[in-house]
Parts: sequence; C-alpha cells; structure tokens
Amino acid sequence: MDDSHVTGAIDRRSIEIVRFPHATPEEFQAQFDSAAVPSNPGCYLMRDTKGAVIYVGKAKSLRARIRSYINESDSRYTVRFLMSRVAHLDFLVTNNEKEALLLENSLIKHHRPRYNIRLKDDKTYVSVRVNLEHAFPRVTITRKRRKDGSRYFGPYPSASAVRDTLRLLQRVFPLRTCSDSVLNSRTRPCLYHQMKQCAAPCVGYISETEYREIVEQVLLILAGRNQELETRLLGAIAQCAEKLEFEKAAALRDRLYAVRKTMERQRTVAVPGAEDRDVFGLYVQGRFSEIQVLYFRAGKMAGGRSFSFNLREMPLDELFGSFLLQYYADSPTIPAEVLAPVEMEDAETLAELLSEQRGTKVAVRCPQRGEKRALVDMANQNARTSFEEKRLGERANRDLLDQVQTTLGLARTPNRIECFDISTQQGDKPVGSMAVFENGAPAKNRYRKFAIKQVAGQDDFAMMREVLLRRYRRAVEENDLPDLVLIDGGKGQLNVAVTALRDLGLEDLDVASIAKARAQEGGRSPERFFIPGRANPIVPRQDSPVVHLLARVRDEAHRFAVTYHRKRRKTATLSTKLTEIPGVGEKRARLLLNRLGSLARIQDAPLEVIAALPGFSEASARRIKEHLAGDQTGTCAMGD
Repeated sequence: MDDSHVTGAIDRRSIEIVRFPHATPEEFQAQFDSAAVPSNPGCYLMRDTKGAVIYVGKAKSLRARIRSYINESDSRYTVRFLMSRVAHLDFLVTNNEKEALLLENSLIKHHRPRYNIRLKDDKTYVSVRVNLEHAFPRVTITRKRRKDGSRYFGPYPSASAVRDTLRLLQRVFPLRTCSDSVLNSRTRPCLYHQMKQCAAPCVGYISETEYREIVEQVLLILAGRNQELETRLLGAIAQCAEKLEFEKAAALRDRLYAVRKTMERQRTVAVPGAEDRDVFGLYVQGRFSEIQVLYFRAGKMAGGRSFSFNLREMPLDELFGSFLLQYYADSPTIPAEVLAPVEMEDAETLAELLSEQRGTKVAVRCPQRGEKRALVDMANQNARTSFEEKRLGERANRDLLDQVQTTLGLARTPNRIECFDISTQQGDKPVGSMAVFENGAPAKNRYRKFAIKQVAGQDDFAMMREVLLRRYRRAVEENDLPDLVLIDGGKGQLNVAVTALRDLGLEDLDVASIAKARAQEGGRSPERFFIPGRANPIVPRQDSPVVHLLARVRDEAHRFAVTYHRKRRKTATLSTKLTEIPGVGEKRARLLLNRLGSLARIQDAPLEVIAALPGFSEASARRIKEHLAGDQTGTCAMGD
C-alpha cells in the first residue's frame, strides 16, 4: 500500500507507515499484539479479509486507541461491529494531532471506506461577491471564495432568492452589471443607464469617488446594517440641500424610501458574542443520522442546510469531527465561531486548522448551558424535523416505485432507473444521453453523455445500440447495474435495447420504452409503455403518479441529450468559422472561444484585447478582426 500521495501538505518525512499481516478477523484478534503499536499520534486503517479499507480513524495515541478496541474496553456497539470485520491494520504515524487530522481527511477521500462518513455534497451554496480591488466594483454571485481582496457575503441557501435581492438592489443602487471587457470597450451608455439602473462608469458619467460611495451603501445593505445606511443617506440628503443640489437630494431621498420599502429587517435569536457563527445540530436514529447547520451572519440567521448519513458505524464524536473537517474544506466561508452538539477530542486542533484557513481566530465550542446551548438545541430540533420529513418523503417514493413495478410488471422495484435518448440532426454530431433517477429523484452525478463514434448517417437504432453496449459493458465490469433500463421511443427502440442487453448476457435486466404523447386527430395520444413479450402497449391513467414520474425521467434524458447535441454543433460551427482565418488553427480557435465566449464578442473585442492573448500578436489580431468584419458584410449583402 502506498498512501504517500494522499498526505496533502503534510511533510512526508514525518509519516511512518506500519503494516500488519493479513488474517481472518478471528486470527487477527487472537494474534495481535497491541504493544507493537506506536504510542504516537497518527491514523489507522482497518482492512477486511480482501484487503479493502473499511474504516479510517485517528488518535492522539494509536496504542491506547487500538488497545481499547482489541481488549473490548470500548463497549460501544459501533466499535464491536467494526472489530468483527477487521482482518488486519495499517498505521500511519505523524508528528502531531494536526497532521493526523489532515491525513485522516485525505485518506477518507482517497479510500472512501465503507464505514466512514463521506460528504458527497454536490450542492455548493452561493455567496455574494464585491470586488473592491476594481475601480468600479460590481456585485456578483459566486460559489467559490478566494483571497482576492473582495468582500464576500453568505453563504445563502437559495440562489434564486439571492438573484431576486440583487435585482432589487440594482433598481435602487445604479451599479454596473456588465463584465470588465464590456466596461472597457463601450463607447456609449447601455440600456440600463437609460432605465436609471446604471451610473454609466463606462463612459465617465460618474467619478470613482461618487461610484465608491454607492458601493459603500450596498455593502451596508449586504451586511445587514440598514439603520447605519439610513443615517448616512439622511446626512447626504441634508448636505445636498445645504448646497442647493436639489436634484441629487431628490435622488437620494428616493433611494432612502426604496431601501425602507424593500429591505425588511430580519428577526432572529439575539445572542451575545461573535456575529458570524455556524450552529450545528445532530439527530440520530439507529444507524441513521442527520446533521443540521444554521448560519448566523452579521448577528442574523441567514439560512441553513441539512445532511443525511445512512448505515453509520462510527462513534458520534468521530462522526461529527470528520464531518466538520470535510465540510469546511470546501466551504466558501468560515465563521468566527462554530457551535457543536457533541464534545470532540480534537476540537482544539480543528479550531487551529480553521483559524489558519480563515486568517483570524476561530473558536470551536460545545456549549452546555445558556443562550448558545439554546441555539444548539434549536439546531438539534431542526435536524430531527429534517430527518422525519425526509423519511416521510422516502416512504412516499417507495410506494410510488412499488406502483411502477406493478404497472409495468417488473421483476424488482426500480430503485435506480437509467433512461437513454439519442439526439441528432440528419446524422450530424449525433449524441446519446443517460439520465439516472435513484429512489424517485435525479442522481445528476450519475448522468452520462455519449458522442456517437461508430455510426455514420441517420440511424437512430444503431446509435441506441452503440450507447447501450458501451454503457453496460462497463456496468458489467463494475457490477453497477440499474433496476430498470428505460428507453425514449417505441417498440422499435425497445427491441434494439432487448437485443443489446441479450448480447451482453443481461436477459434478466428489466427494460421498457416510453412513447411520448403526440397530437393526433381528435386530441392527443396518451403516454404509453412497451415491455418485452407484450404486443400491445401499457396505457396507465394519464394523471397517475407512475406516468408523471416516468415521463419526468424521459424528459430529463431528452433535455440532457439535446443540450449536449447543441453544444457539440455550436462548438464545431464556431471552431470551423475561426479556423477558416489564416493563421488560426484549432488550438487558437479554442483559446479565443474560451477567453471571449462567442464570435460576436470576438468581433466586438478591442484589437489590443485579442493581441494580448497568449500566442497572438497585433498583426494576427488585426487579421482576425478584418476577416470577421468581412464575413458580417458579406452576410448583410446577401440578406439585401
């Protein structure tokens, strides 16, 4: 085993790897000598009889931790459960607890042990970014936080709500919304200026000082300091009135009224101490656990989110400590204080790591009484509520999937459905798609797209066969088969799927096709399903949940295929257009599109912007501009 490549920023010279021989669980416990285990801090890897890592843990003293496991002095059920499956152990010794904590996180990500928790979270919450390093900053939405001199606010759980708020801000505060390249290339104000939603810094209608004052007002709003903003606006109105600048005073007055009308004060629990904190709650039922985090920013609750973990086989303190390290590794913001629902052995080490990441001190506490404990109790209650709501939803989904099984006469409940579609236009750039639903919900991390490689011309059946063979050859190798294969199409597509699966020895895999409702004489044809061995289609009640679910799966596969097909055609068209220019090959065409986005933006970009790109000169930039300008003139002439 070579784990040196997963140690991250840890000095590899400080890590000592100690291995113990393979055995059965019974032989391992009978022969193991805990005296041979080092007493240093470090990580231990528990392996099963096949050598697979099933659990990764850390300890201040490896010897003391493993001795408690082997001698059964730790009576927790989770420990006994793990030890009954351990055939041998590996140890990685580190210099200190901090290195052990970092190493544990890296090992979990690398080995993905069955009995550790892994934060498989594809939902990154949004933050608001204001780039204060720019002469004329704009307010943008981002999902990543960088140390670039910008101010960040959030995270916020609802991206749509944040966009709505920014639209309101734009109506009140005339900041630019255009990109830097557009700002630098404009020669006259845009439509937003005419709508009085932009101060037009692009053409010098506002000075940097005046623009910066508007930015400061927006920062007060985003920080929740509405009262301070009102005071500042009232003072500015009075100053303008004294100078007889009544038009400016009227504009500021309108801004003040708009702020009062649109920015509602948020009521939340008043807690002394740090204004920015994350409060965590935990609810456990058997081997299932739910973690809830509540965000407090600028002294007000900004939202929250929950995480579910099934088949948990680790002690609660270890579970929660591992969760926190994984959570903050990718978090856009780290607060000044973290309130935890359980005591953690490595709380001080974790606080040290978070402080380094934040740049200022971070406190990790488990309050036992007082108002902070009340916040943790509130988070615990939210975790329980979230757990119960999800379990109710899961029961409803299980019932719906049972209905699908009964309606289509399937051999098993379709907990995982893989749906396929083909998208092409007269055989040009054909693609296939696979959308996946697990337990009645999209599993987008499992979606796959296929560029058709072996079929020439317009042959949808051959394309579908190619996609299915490519997908399920690999699925057989990885033992990763779904419960139901769903094909977008009619009986012909179904026959292709049945043949392809039979050729792979997958005759027992459930397969069906769904024919889309179409307009016909006297109304619309119904959604209908074809299954092997049945001549006539199955036509369920059209308003039934079964039809709604399977039609949604089909529509998602269709959307995914069409999106990919359009992208391939657009990329090919644009690249061909650019590669027609003398001196521009595929590499340069790709660079132009990646940096500037489209042919229109390349054509509108200033000469010096193109010339500044890697591999370009002023002469090549001028050649590109002239060629694109000539194309546009020729197009217009043809249109005339």
